[in-house]
Amino acid sequence: MRVLTPGSSEALRGSPLELQAGPGETLDAICGGAVRVLQRRLGYRFTLDPLLLAHFAAGEGGAARGRLMDLGTGCGIIPLVLACRLGRTDITALELQPGLFSLARRNVFLNRCEREVTLVQGDLRRAHEQFPAGSYAQVLCNPPYRARATGRSSLSMEKALARHELACELKDVSRAAAHLLEPRGRLCMVYPASRFSELVLALKARGLEPRTVRWIHPRADRPAKLVLLHAVKGGRTDLVVLPPLVVHADDAHAFTAEVRSMVV
Repeated sequence: MRVLTPGSSEALRGSPLELQAGPGETLDAICGGAVRVLQRRLGYRFTLDPLLLAHFAAGEGGAARGRLMDLGTGCGIIPLVLACRLGRTDITALELQPGLFSLARRNVFLNRCEREVTLVQGDLRRAHEQFPAGSYAQVLCNPPYRARATGRSSLSMEKALARHELACELKDVSRAAAHLLEPRGRLCMVYPASRFSELVLALKARGLEPRTVRWIHPRADRPAKLVLLHAVKGGRTDLVVLPPLVVHADDAHAFTAEVRSMVV
């Protein structure tokens, strides 16, 4: 397990050159320029989903309180938004793939979030070996959406692992979250609407009770494609369904005012 903490010698060796986009990389600005993100042109690139999840967690999951874990952080987009845009501190970000871990490391220093974010390279399937039980108040996860045998496989293994359940399945996420969360701790996830029943069953099997859901619609007149879910470890069974979140306005390429406030 590789850990990058604010005071580590590795953290102090960062070169300014590492914080520039290299060959095959892009430097993108989001959240009104508050967050800058290095990404690979042809590797895994974050989508709108983690941005929606970060804001949902801040609003519904109490992201301003207690220690927080981001499972499968990728390039570090969720911790960056939480720290730079939403004022969150004491964030741990876990990433399996060495290449993405390295990219997340550069992004943490690029955004000067060394004090707010601790990066850990490791496998969420072994969270019980890496972290003490009940050590986090909140867990966030934007897991792979596609079952192992469905969808079109990506030519990039980095993208394939991020999008398909090759190294992480729903049962693994729920088991890791149940171990990491303190009693009454909160889990926030974004997941395909078509797999909502699977999600609920997997969480309930680990004592994670769905508390709040919000359906994400591409347009107001289209069926929901995704769902945001907030579950509580050992929580009550009273589920609240929030008003839908609509991504695009009448213009298919324009975001609604709510989404624009999260992105632009």
